[in-house]
Amino acid sequence: MTGWGFFFMLVGVTFLTEQLFRVINYIERPARHSHRRAVAR
Repeated sequence: MTGWGFFFMLVGVTFLTEQLFRVINYIERPARHSHRRAVAR
């Protein structure tokens, strides 16, 4: 594998990891919000 190939692979893995964490945060955000409502009651 060349240096450029490794570089682009690293960029791709970083991009996919960022998207994965965005999806996880999007799923957790409404759950946290509804949990706060339940605690406030």
